[in-house]
Amino acid sequence: MKNMLNTLLLLVGLLSPFAGFSASAATGPPAAQPAAQPAAELALWQPPYPATAEAERLEQFDSMGGISLSDDVQLILSKKGEPDRIDQDSFTGYMELHYGNLAIGVYEDLVYYVHTGPSPKRITLNGIVIPLQKPWLERYLGKPDFVAEDGDVYIRGHAALKLYKEADTGKIIGADLFDDTAS
Repeated sequence: MKNMLNTLLLLVGLLSPFAGFSASAATGPPAAQPAAQPAAELALWQPPYPATAEAERLEQFDSMGGISLSDDVQLILSKKGEPDRIDQDSFTGYMELHYGNLAIGVYEDLVYYVHTGPSPKRITLNGIVIPLQKPWLERYLGKPDFVAEDGDVYIRGHAALKLYKEADTGKIIGADLFDDTAS
């Protein structure tokens, strides 16, 4: 009988967090809790497998890797800090800022493109982490607007996303977000 009672108490103790009851609730009012989860947690959480929901399709491309096509160099530096490397083309005036696997192309102080590679496993578009696998791409991007020999292109307004693929395997080897009016 004693073992059964111990087992029952253990079971209640294990299941009480799921029922909304805790020992601290019985001792007094709960401590103040934040009203909502931090935005970073919300942006990173995703269900284990994509549902087919048209509402989740991205209708515009605002940013990739936290960088918007409307950002200037000062804003990039305030968001990302000093780059790991800067490549400058003195003939064209283009500059490329490198942060790990993220490269930001700048021309006349404005972002021209944002590139991630080599062989990324995921990209962050509009603050949403998207695994680069077919079900996730279809969930957030739909079908490509254009299929090129070197990858798939998705267009939203004046912004375009190109996912570069190896010709023989179809493996994604890079991604570019760019203003399609400037290409």
